[in-house]
Amino acid sequence: MRVLAVGAHPDDIEYGCGGTLLLTRGTAHEVFLLVLTDGAAGGDAAVRRQEQETAAAMVEAKDLFWGPFRDTYLAHGRELIGFIESVVQKCSPDLVMVNHPNDSHQDHQAAALSATSAARYVPNVLYYHDYTTIEFQSRNFVDIESVLDDKCRLLSCHRSQVSREQPFRMDLLESVRALANYYGYLGALRYAEPFDPLRLSCSFLVS
Repeated sequence: MRVLAVGAHPDDIEYGCGGTLLLTRGTAHEVFLLVLTDGAAGGDAAVRRQEQETAAAMVEAKDLFWGPFRDTYLAHGRELIGFIESVVQKCSPDLVMVNHPNDSHQDHQAAALSATSAARYVPNVLYYHDYTTIEFQSRNFVDIESVLDDKCRLLSCHRSQVSREQPFRMDLLESVRALANYYGYLGALRYAEPFDPLRLSCSFLVS
């Protein structure tokens, strides 16, 4: 299976579905990443690009695509849809994973809505939970107990973000563990990543 994970910023993919991507290592699955902005609004753009490259190597991504768009200025529409669609055509994914469109960050909203349109002919589309997602309905779960520590190491590739002060008096890695525990409980697992499927025609790693 060919998997395309889409994020608006460096670290979005790793936060939302990094554990699931780590489970594909050493398998026949091929992973592609698309990051639409360089995250310049949240730190030095060159640093964030390098951090994302390091994270992509850790999940053994076959390719990492970068969008030309400006951080915090993503807009759902023809240009963004067309760009994502061009990447979809390049890697021909069987599965696209992107953050949920019901999100309080405008870039996340635009990324999800445009990816949904761009992936309209992809048989499997899953929405993942990002740190600004709201009213998320988790209907499928991936057991990430075996890779939870690795997921934290994966997020740690984004050092500039891990070291930033986060809301709710909880740092990035603490929030990853808290969400994995919460969604594991909901999914009758110990630690899980949740997904809300737009379409799901195969089991992949999702139960």
